[in-house]
Amino acid sequence: MLTSLTVGWLLLLAAVLTFVGGFGLRALIGHRREGRLTRRVVRALRSSVIGRAFFGPVYEDALDDEELDQMILMPTIVLACALCLTSIFLLGYELLT
Repeated sequence: MLTSLTVGWLLLLAAVLTFVGGFGLRALIGHRREGRLTRRVVRALRSSVIGRAFFGPVYEDALDDEELDQMILMPTIVLACALCLTSIFLLGYELLT
């Protein structure tokens, strides 16, 4: 059985990995934005039902810096912050009890 201290550290590790992975993915896609495969993958993601729910209807993919930041970095930052705050709560709760 996992203690709240172990779960807190695992969540903190997941937050760091999410943050680093998101920035790495943004850098990778930013450098290869003109590639056919990159455009095809981004178009498939954006035109799916889940992509339309998250990003809204898309008529044309520009793949400029602002668009990539909205598509990759913003969700990465929000998810990493949520994981980090949850881990801080669990680690702080363990210290208080």
